[in-house]
Amino acid sequence: MKNLAKIFLIGAFIIIYSSSFAQDVRKGLIGKWESDVIRNSKVGTIWQFNENGTVDITSGAIVYYVYIFKGNELISALFNHLTGETSLDTSFVEIRGDSLFQKYKIKGKEHSRVMIRVGKRKRKNMPEVGTWVTKNIAGQKSYYKFKSDHTLFLRIPLTTQRGTFRVNGFTLKLKLKGEKEESYNIKFLAHSLSLKNIHNKNEKTFHRLYD
Repeated sequence: MKNLAKIFLIGAFIIIYSSSFAQDVRKGLIGKWESDVIRNSKVGTIWQFNENGTVDITSGAIVYYVYIFKGNELISALFNHLTGETSLDTSFVEIRGDSLFQKYKIKGKEHSRVMIRVGKRKRKNMPEVGTWVTKNIAGQKSYYKFKSDHTLFLRIPLTTQRGTFRVNGFTLKLKLKGEKEESYNIKFLAHSLSLKNIHNKNEKTFHRLYD
């Protein structure tokens, strides 16, 4: 009888521990993850895992710059990994509160745009730091993220897939609308995430987004 009770307690402990462990892994997934992009200009994705078990996967263009301000002059540099060349863009910027006014030229023709800050101001001495939203010439919503290390990310979302997810141990079950369910092995490393497709062995790597 004592052995039976002991087996029951061990079994109950394993069930509770496994459930708690799965919840910890699931909790670690919650939030936004951006796919790692090797080259400076490429289509990338942002995976957003939500508390309610839904997931949004947004694909779009991602461009990486470095930038510096000289007064109101914004100089941004784009390195081309294919040609080894660096192109420089110069524009004039004025920041008033949560609005950023930019004047620039394309093929000698003057253009202007207004960006609106997303969220709260992050740095008093660097008012540009943070994420700004605007529309490009084609009317697409575009996000510019200025960082304090003088890197600048441009993201232009194009399409969004929605679905649901669940976690079992270190396995992610992902079901996107209109597609078959896929299974991935989950691996965390600091602020990085690796998802390896159990079926085709393709691996995706991501870094966490905090805004």
